[in-house]
Amino acid sequence: MTNNKRVAKQTDKREQLNLVLSSLREAMLEAKDAGDFELSASLQVALDQVENQAADCFAVVLDQCTIELPNAGGTIISTPPLFSRVINDPFSLECCISPTTVAAVTDCGILPDAATVNEVRATGPLNYYLTFDLNTYFNDGNQNCNDQEVRPFICPGSTCVDEVLCYTPLDEVDVCPDFCNGEVFSFAVRCSLCQIGDKITATYVIVHILPDCN
Repeated sequence: MTNNKRVAKQTDKREQLNLVLSSLREAMLEAKDAGDFELSASLQVALDQVENQAADCFAVVLDQCTIELPNAGGTIISTPPLFSRVINDPFSLECCISPTTVAAVTDCGILPDAATVNEVRATGPLNYYLTFDLNTYFNDGNQNCNDQEVRPFICPGSTCVDEVLCYTPLDEVDVCPDFCNGEVFSFAVRCSLCQIGDKITATYVIVHILPDCN
């Protein structure tokens, strides 16, 4: 990938992520106004993770997950959450190191293809599980039953990761990060919600924050 394409890709991703951050901040204000301090604290953690993400190449991967909720007779009482933590499984992620030529910035301008460095990249599938609980009427509200029960709903998926983490000198060793042990932070922000017939459809933007190089 050329340097210009890399810059364009990163710029597009930052614009998408800025929209997600705006939604997070809006959701945090709503949570505070509603007195939901637990949700507000979770949103603050997500904001801090994104804003403090220190990977050299802005190593954030975005995905999307849509879940359809059966709602015959209006049995779902609560609304799918604006924000949710996401369980991820980074076991299949790999760290790939390959030499590449890059431009050099000098006092006399930019010299194209002036140096060879190692490109460190995260590749592979990143499985995730978005899950949340909703209040529903027991027995789908049949027979005028107004008893409520909490039911879990899940939106699983797999994100194809092919992301540059950093560039290092050719002689630098042990640069690959540990993808496990909670180093990959994932969360979801609801971007659309609609009801058609007996179904509620909720779409979420999935955000994966990858670790920096060692």
